[in-house]
Amino acid sequence: MMRKLMIVDDELLMRIGLRSMIDWEAHGFSIAAEASNGKEALEIAMTIKPDVMITDVKMPIMDGLSLIREAAKKVRGCKFIILSNFDDFQYVKEALQLGAKDYLIKTEIREDTLAELLLKLKEEMDATGGWEATSAADLYSQNLPLLKENLFKDLFGGFWNERELLARAEPLGIRLKSADLVALKLVIDQFEAVKAKYVEKDEKLLRFSVSNIINEIVPSRWNHELIVDNSAEYILLMNVSAGEEAEIRADIEKLGKHIAGTMKDYMNLTISLGCSTVAPGYGYLKLAHQEAEIAANHRFFRGRGSFIFFADVAREPTRDRADSVLNAQLSLELRLALESRNDMRWRAFLDNLRRRMEEARIGEKAIRDTYMQLMEQLHAHLQHDSGRASQPELRSPYEVLLKAETWDELDEWIYEYACAYFQVDATPSESYVDKAMDMIMQYYAEDISLQGVASQINVNPSYLSRIFKQATGENFIGALTKVRIENAKHLLESKSYRVFEVADRVGYHNYTYFSKVFKKVVGVSPEEYRNSRGIKP
Repeated sequence: MMRKLMIVDDELLMRIGLRSMIDWEAHGFSIAAEASNGKEALEIAMTIKPDVMITDVKMPIMDGLSLIREAAKKVRGCKFIILSNFDDFQYVKEALQLGAKDYLIKTEIREDTLAELLLKLKEEMDATGGWEATSAADLYSQNLPLLKENLFKDLFGGFWNERELLARAEPLGIRLKSADLVALKLVIDQFEAVKAKYVEKDEKLLRFSVSNIINEIVPSRWNHELIVDNSAEYILLMNVSAGEEAEIRADIEKLGKHIAGTMKDYMNLTISLGCSTVAPGYGYLKLAHQEAEIAANHRFFRGRGSFIFFADVAREPTRDRADSVLNAQLSLELRLALESRNDMRWRAFLDNLRRRMEEARIGEKAIRDTYMQLMEQLHAHLQHDSGRASQPELRSPYEVLLKAETWDELDEWIYEYACAYFQVDATPSESYVDKAMDMIMQYYAEDISLQGVASQINVNPSYLSRIFKQATGENFIGALTKVRIENAKHLLESKSYRVFEVADRVGYHNYTYFSKVFKKVVGVSPEEYRNSRGIKP
């Protein structure tokens, strides 16, 4: 059976970080509860009887040492792991004397060290008490989230009605009540770029982390259920408190901003949200889901990071006209703008085109179709442009036209696409790349970015990104990382600096992040690298 684990720390981000660092269930543990201080943890522990408790040392109300003393008496067999900082050694020593099994330094916790500790705990539990075969009740409990998700997805699809959902709600432990409720759709912006950071096996970890943050932040006074549509999209169903429409909206908006802020702070993700109107019960969940989806899809017009209420979308004039915007006059202006090979004239044409589309109130599909027509005319012109140099390496324009998340993205991309041709022959791209590399070599230890470098050398950031990759074989961040790590290796081989000082001197002001990047590039941690060179810290 799964061993029950409890996390105790007064820092929300630390609790989220631990929950999200690994797939606990894959290591034989389920996170049964969390607490923000020792007193709260002790009360919960006496009820759930955890097998393992990971606890901070310094906490308000009741600290970790007092918690271990009391819990050891009242929760028989519970094992304790201490969370500490470098300056907490005396507390760690006392905790180990009280019976704690091990300790973790907060700034040095890594997935592999945590997994190793869990394996050690598991082996010890095996040796002392054995692990019983998973019972049918345990299996049912483990599959409850999936069973609930499937039930709600069937409801959204119209396969169940309110009476059938009510009959299944209690056995599945569904917290949502058939009362005033809303559906909130959360969509990860620029998901293709986010997904690229996760290898296939880790996409489950992405969903796990996002789900944990959402569940952690929703107030306990709001019964809620979270349904994972896919790795990029999540549906949060909540019972809202009674009150005036404006009060309910303000509460939901505050919650949405809190979720979005935490996603940005902890996972560096930007999310867009769409919220339904208040539904009176289960029977309206399908409609609420549709409203949330329509609102979230309005991100195309509002931009990334938007929080959109369906009520606002419903009040806007319809955008369903699909008349051709590229009339003869605009087609002539297009040709003249392209022939001028002038960025400013091209920008003015696109601004005029967008203004015409906004005035026509056309919908998303019609807007994409208009840009498709624009791209076809642009290509027709370029094919007859005998003075044009070789085509820059770009993503398929039609792929962009179909997959761009927002109108702003479409507009900016097609502007840059043509500008890439304008700049060929005008200024050798190699000079831009050389200048960018010179700046990396000179300022790698500072807060340097592609946008900042592009501004300094007076070139479009997206254009610089493309020609940089074309010329060097790697992107800007990859080149910057390589320079920083090479300099870090040199500093580690000397006796002049401690490891955390090395991190700061090469531009990484977060030691944990530096250690993670260093190991990914070099294959060993900074400490292991230094030791392999026969240098003592």
